[in-house]
Amino acid sequence: MSLYHGNKRSKYKVVKLPDSNLLKVLGLRKGTEFTLQTKHPFKGPVVVKVGSRCIAIDHDIARDIIVEEVS
Repeated sequence: MSLYHGNKRSKYKVVKLPDSNLLKVLGLRKGTEFTLQTKHPFKGPVVVKVGSRCIAIDHDIARDIIVEEVS
């Protein structure tokens, strides 16, 4: 599923993501586990928590990040 369609407060692992140096610098790589904190309405950003950092990801980019839920 895409990150954009994930549920708040659920934990996910990145399966596939766009080739972006910015995402890598922010700590999002294939295999990274994170918690989806917030999804803002009206095509707003998705906020994820990677380690101790919260990262806001644009709606369009979040749609291109494929994740799987982890327990």
